[in-house]
This record gives sequence, C-alpha cells and structure tokens, in this order.
Amino acid sequence: MPAPLPPVSPHFYSARLLQAMAGGDHARFLADGGRGLRPRLARALELAAIEPGQTVVDLGCGRGEAAAHAAQMGAAVVALDYSLDALRLSGTTAAVVAPLGDVAPAAADASNLPLSDGCADRVLWLDVIEHLHPWQVRATLAEVRRILRPGGFVVIHTLPNRWALRVAYPLLRAVAPSLPASPRSAYERAVHVNEQSPLSLKRALTAAGFASRVWVEEWSTVQAGRQALDGGQVPDSEQVPDSGQAVDGGPFLEEGLSGDRFPDPQRTRGYPALRRPAVRLVAAGAMRTPLRWWVGNDIFAVARPDRGHFVSPTR
Repeated sequence: MPAPLPPVSPHFYSARLLQAMAGGDHARFLADGGRGLRPRLARALELAAIEPGQTVVDLGCGRGEAAAHAAQMGAAVVALDYSLDALRLSGTTAAVVAPLGDVAPAAADASNLPLSDGCADRVLWLDVIEHLHPWQVRATLAEVRRILRPGGFVVIHTLPNRWALRVAYPLLRAVAPSLPASPRSAYERAVHVNEQSPLSLKRALTAAGFASRVWVEEWSTVQAGRQALDGGQVPDSEQVPDSGQAVDGGPFLEEGLSGDRFPDPQRTRGYPALRRPAVRLVAAGAMRTPLRWWVGNDIFAVARPDRGHFVSPTR
C-alpha cells in the first residue's frame, strides 16, 4: 500500500500569500472594523447559528475573520491553524474586530486536535477541505465527530465545485475569451490537492459517520460585484512580486500583476466577466433549476454526528 501523501507545506500559507490571495479584502476588513465580512463567510456564520456562551472551534482559521465574528457573537472561540503566520494574522484580526472577545489561538494539525471529547458546540471548517489529502479529511472528520457535543454540528464551505469548473467555466470563457484556459491559478494548482464536488463531499461525510445536508450556492458574482464597489488598489503590504519570484517559501504566482487587485489572472480577468449583467442573469436563472449543481461554485454542508453509525477508528 503506498505511503500517504505528505500535507501541503505551511510555507504556502505565509502572511504575505494569505493577504495577497485575499485581493485586499483583509486590509479593508480591518480598516472597517470587521464590518466588511466576505459574503461566503457571512453565509457560513449564518448557518452556524452561534449563540452566546457556546464554544466554537474554527479549523484552519486562516486570516481569522470568521473566528473574530464568532467571538463578537459571544462565543468562546478556539482558532486553530498549522500555519504560524495564519495564527498571527488571526490574532491581529481578533484584536481589531473583537478586542473584548474570547479567541484562543492554537497551533495544531486538524487531523490530531489538542481538544477534549465533546468540547465544541459548533465547528467551522471553511475553505480547508480542498487543501487536505483524502487521508487527512478522514482523520479530521473523525476528530470533528469526537469533539462535538450532543446537538452540535459542523458547518463546511469549500470551493471550487469540480462540477462547476468542468461545465460552467468553459461557458464563461465563451462569453469572455480573454479568460485563462485553466480556471485554476498556479497557487491553487499547488495547494488544492482535493477539490470536491457535492457528491464527493456527501460521500466523505457519510463514510465518517455524519448525517448531512450538502448543497451549492452561487457567491462568485456577488464577490465580483463587491470587488468593483470597493475600488482602489491593493495596499503595498499586500502586493506580491512579479512572476517567477517565490513569496516567503510559497509557490510561484503566475502573472504577478503587482499593484493590481489580485496576483492571479483568473480573478483579475474573471471578475469583470462575472460582473456582466447577462452573466449574472443567466447564473441566477440557472440556480433556480437543477442546473445549479453545475453552476454554483460554492459547496456548503451542515453535518451532525450520526450516533447510530459505527465508524472504525482511523488510528
């Protein structure tokens, strides 16, 4: 049996890369005191229905926007990441957005959590699963099942939807031929080792002993419109070098586009296409039909441990 593939290196999640790939969102978020939460994250927190006094575990907290907002809601938040740069960014975010909130950072691998059984009311697992190999996903879901209290659940968001990239992206390129042939940036090709479809995510949750609801939504056109309204350039601290230069041990970012909104041409060229009224109209219409499974690029899931389902130990 072949050895498991090693985890993606934390060097790919340096502070500069995390900020650069946000396209200026994080700097604006801090400048606004946390009011400008990205729509996808706001939707995930809505699904979490967090109540004051609950314990929330944010697995792969990244820049810390969701953790800070959960703390604003009165939760005690454990913000975990295996990137020390991410934890530092998350700490900065919490200090600005929720200075009186309870956010405890922890350096940890999601597949081996330093948390006690039944300690969490909610688990946030947002934009992480696509960065984990299948063996890591299985181990992490076993840990999530272990730490959730009775009645607790996990909220998952992942993108891209493999089905949407296969079907909707070629159609978008027919409207906007200047888009890159590949929908994935060089960075995404380096770190997205396990992109999901709604079906693959549903199967993974069922195999791990979760009863779940998995569905798709379409937030890409919303994010594209939000970027247009923000205006301005990416702050100097968030710009990335020209193509061919490594960033803090991270990947080579194709077409560096220093000083532009994003370091990758997929979004720099893609968002203007997504802002076209005809594209938005067609996307909205398709999302009201069965075609939504191949149009919506955002996969969400809410999953609860199925206590009657036996899962053999992963370790």
